[in-house]
Amino acid sequence: MLTVHIISDSIGNTAKDVVDAALVQFSYSDVRYKILKNSNVGTKSKIDSIVENIDLNDVIVQTLVDKELARYTRELAEKKGIVVIDLLSNMLNIFEKKLEVKPENNPGLIRKMGAEYFKRVDALEFAVKYDDGKDINGLKEADVIILGVSRTSKTPLSLYLANRNIKVMNVPIVQDLILPEQLFEVKRKIIGLTNSVEQLNKLRGERLKALGVEHGTDYTDEVQIFEELEYALEIMEKIGCPVIDVQNKAIEETAEIVVNIMRERGLEV
Repeated sequence: MLTVHIISDSIGNTAKDVVDAALVQFSYSDVRYKILKNSNVGTKSKIDSIVENIDLNDVIVQTLVDKELARYTRELAEKKGIVVIDLLSNMLNIFEKKLEVKPENNPGLIRKMGAEYFKRVDALEFAVKYDDGKDINGLKEADVIILGVSRTSKTPLSLYLANRNIKVMNVPIVQDLILPEQLFEVKRKIIGLTNSVEQLNKLRGERLKALGVEHGTDYTDEVQIFEELEYALEIMEKIGCPVIDVQNKAIEETAEIVVNIMRERGLEV
């Protein structure tokens, strides 16, 4: 039975995956092994206690970002005749020379990157779930709430902001459709979007064309669009929210305005 002792200043899952990938190549001969993970190792005394209990025939696989701790582990293991496989030190040294930049030597960076990734996924799932007013139950959890009539770029803006880890709920303003009263409880988080009659007419026409629908509906009627915009502005004025005119603005530009408004209002960004 081969015992592999992983020593990591993080969780140690990366080292475990590498060990599994290597040892599976010997599965044809019924090799038996076990992996013992030592996570969050950050002191020499912790390394002392780990190495002390490792047998001569065992193997150490370490992923210690701290160069001093990595060197200490190697020297301590060598004194006992224990083999050490260092997965990071050589790689960091080579990259340091090639890039001509010193590494941060921060053990928590991988976990931080992982946390950021899952936060982004969570924000994207939130944007999809609460898109176009499909569900109002996300009002309190949302970081920001976008209001606007159809084709004011609510959905693209929501997804763009979600990629910045911001949870966005967007709600359409439709004439004669009463908005939920709960919106007035979260007025601080609401931002309105508006556009020109001409640009909305063009965008809606392109939308209908893509759907294979002929023009001439109320959806693209300029008088109808004007009335929708006026009604939406009345609603936004009643709520007291800032309004962004998205006419001729790229999504990135509108997103920056949203983020600045959120910061001004003390909202989490």
